[in-house]
Order: sequence, then C-alpha cells, then structure tokens
Amino acid sequence: MLVKRYQAADMQAAMDTIIKELGSDAVVLDSKKVRPKGLAHLFTKPLVEVMVAYDPGKTPAALRKAAYQGQGVGLPPERPRREPPAPVREAAGGAAQNGEQLQELDRRISSLDRMLGDFMDKFSYVKRDITYDYAPEVQALVGKLVENQVREELAHALARETEAILRTQPESPPREVMEHLLLELLGQPEPISPKKFKRKVILLVGPTGVGKTTTLVKLAANFSVKQKKRVGIINTDTFRIAAQEQIKTYADILSIPLAVAYQKSELAEALASMEDLEVVFIDTAGKKPGDVQHQEDIGGIIAVANPEDVLLCVSAATGFAPLKEVVDTYAFIEDFRLLVTKLDETRYRGGILNLRWYAKKNLAYVTTGQNVPDDIEKIDIQSIVDELLR
Repeated sequence: MLVKRYQAADMQAAMDTIIKELGSDAVVLDSKKVRPKGLAHLFTKPLVEVMVAYDPGKTPAALRKAAYQGQGVGLPPERPRREPPAPVREAAGGAAQNGEQLQELDRRISSLDRMLGDFMDKFSYVKRDITYDYAPEVQALVGKLVENQVREELAHALARETEAILRTQPESPPREVMEHLLLELLGQPEPISPKKFKRKVILLVGPTGVGKTTTLVKLAANFSVKQKKRVGIINTDTFRIAAQEQIKTYADILSIPLAVAYQKSELAEALASMEDLEVVFIDTAGKKPGDVQHQEDIGGIIAVANPEDVLLCVSAATGFAPLKEVVDTYAFIEDFRLLVTKLDETRYRGGILNLRWYAKKNLAYVTTGQNVPDDIEKIDIQSIVDELLR
C-alpha cells in the first residue's frame, strides 16, 4: 500500500479526485483543514487535505493497463481438460468482465439452490401437516401469519399450541390466545441501558448492506442529543470511504469524538482515549455471510474491546434462508441482541418473528427510515403482533 495526500477546496472535491485517480478501493487515513503558507494566503479560505492509502495495482489506470496487456485480471479458472475449451468470444480486454459475469452467475445459482431447498422444506412440512384440521378461526390466523412471511413450520407450531390451549380454555377467543403466544415468543425488548459511573462499549455487526453505519449514527445521536450522554465512536470499517465520511460528518455535527482503528493496537489506543465517556459505539465492516476471515476479524475486535453489548443488524426484508446464514455466521459470539433495520422497506413483519425464533436472542431496536436521529426506536412488540394478525 502507498500513501498519498490530496488538497482541494472542500471534501467533496477531494473525494471526487481521489476516486477518479485511485479508485473506490482507496482508504481515507486522515483529513484536516490546511492553509497554504505565505502572506499571500493569510486571508484565503483554508483547503481540505486528505491522506489516503491505496494499492497501486488497483488504480483505474493500472487496471486499464493490465487489461490492455492481457494479464488476465479476474480471468475465470481453467476448465478441466475433459471438457471442450470454451470458445473465445472476447479479446483480453473483456477477461475481467467475463470473470465477474461468471462469479455473478455462480452467486445466482447458489441463491437458486438455497431457494429451492427452502421451498422443498416448506413443501414437505405442509405435506406432513395436511392432516391437521384446524378450527376455522385458527386456520384464518395461520393464513394471516403465512401471508406475513412467517415460516410455515412456525405458523403451524403456533396453531397447534393455540388449539391445545383452547381445548383446556374453550371460552378463550382464538385470536387472543394466538396473540398471547406471539407476545411470549417475541419476548420483552432489551434496548441499550447505559451504566452509571462506568463506560459502556457497544459493538454493531452484521452483513453488508443492512445499514449498520447509519444505524450507529442514529444511536449515537440519540444518546448524545436526547439522553445527554458523553458519546464516542470508533470506526473499524476501513474498507469503505463512504462509511468513513458519513460517520465523520455526523461526528463533526454532533461534536462527538471519533477515532479510526486499522489494527488491534489502534483500537486499544482509541478505547483508552475514550475512557472518560459514558457510551462508545464501534462500527464494523460488513461481509457476506459465512466469511471465515470476517468472523476472525470480529472475534479479534471483541477480544480487544470487550463490549458489554453486541447488536446484530438484520434487514426486516431478509428471507428465511439468508436470515439463517446471517445468524449462523455470528453464532460464535457468545451473546448478542437483534436490531432490525429497514422496517420501512417491507410491509411484512414475519421476518422479525422468524429472526427471533431462529436466533433465540432478545430484540432491541428497529429502524424505520434514513432520518437521523429520529428513525430508530425500541421495538414495539405489541405493534408487531397487531400487524402480524391484521
């Protein structure tokens, strides 16, 4: 990795130049305002200086040169000799694109395999349960749950339990019984509770694309502005420039101390510098489920930070098969709570019930939009149940 400095009139102009010259993989190390030396610049507006680290082999110019020279950037693996060679359809310049297309095709095939397996699971379960003859009111409730994307296995289990209770309490309305079971299953929400006279460290984890960084900013703003707590942020997601800039912008607005940690030693130093704060939030990089290296990285962060709370962020729109993958990926963490994001992006609430049922961890918050700090709240269990049975 090499390091380079850029100066521009503002941060946006600097970032535009960095991305154009070094690509989106460049990592921001530091940014500050500087004033050119000399009397002539005494009253001029200061410039923004950004220091970035980059891989010289991954700049746009280097990639174009590699493609032109046919160095096989992103070439697909060589086929076994027993198969006929694939026809050459493109020049060397299209090799990278071919590799990306094949990788995307593999991902889609894997996704279809998971979807098919999930479908077969559902089908076989329904086939086994076809002999169940629910009372009309209970059958209607099962229909509402399944329509709300509740896992059919879970919906039938709730129906059987509802009918078992009704056999001993025939005067009870079926909907009230089902509602009671849903409330019991979802459990009591467990949001963050700051400690008195002691700092609390909260770690946010989860797959890429679920909105961890925005969620962290919302939490930090709520604790800082609404609860008047002394808050700090440590960013360990050094892979995305956009995430770093987003956190830095809000940290500046809220006057919250911010540190960036690229290594475990820097994380320890950052935590030591925030010893006098009441709440410290740590942001982490998002990776695809099942990434072993990512699990090791998160484990290393936990070993250093020793967080009191770990929040696993999962999108409300996540289907059951990928939801299982996410939960299984972070199952190595001894204890964590569930934070459901992007509730505004789906009208179904079954994903929340599926998540709680499969993960067997307490729910904490939901996010309902992009507005900071307003669009986050302690999860309202009664509201979720009402929507499930609506």
